Amino acid sequence: GPVIGDGATASGAFELAIPKETMIMAITGEDDTLTTGTGKVTWQMPFAMTATGIKASVKTAPVGSTIIVDLNEAGSTVLSTKLTIDAGETSSDTEADPPVFSDTGLADNAIMTVDVDQVGSGTAGVGLKVYLTGVRV
Repeated sequence: GPVIGDGATASGAFELAIPKETMIMAITGEDDTLTTGTGKVTWQMPFAMTATGIKASVKTAPVGSTIIVDLNEAGSTVLSTKLTIDAGETSSDTEADPPVFSDTGLADNAIMTVDVDQVGSGTAGVGLKVYLTGVRV
């Protein structure tokens, strides 16, 4: 019969592959210039999740300084190092200081918000999206 899993363990047993979930939030419209503020987007978690990653992208890169984004659960940050997009970049993938979760356990129905703390200095970024990945629990 078929084997389900992502590879054998040391004992020879197969582990079941655990699919990751990805949530994509548009923080601004596609052509909207970023502004700072709290609660730019609010949603309720559709299920409990252990967060494993967060990244961001913009259609137009910020100039002069970074974009800084925070993720909150029930009004408190879950990032000890906030998410950034460096000046001149359109993705957080190359950021100098990658984000770090201080709390990875996101509860079912938790009210989640995204804050924009900084938008660039010479030119603000445009069309911000945030991608949150994790595993259902």
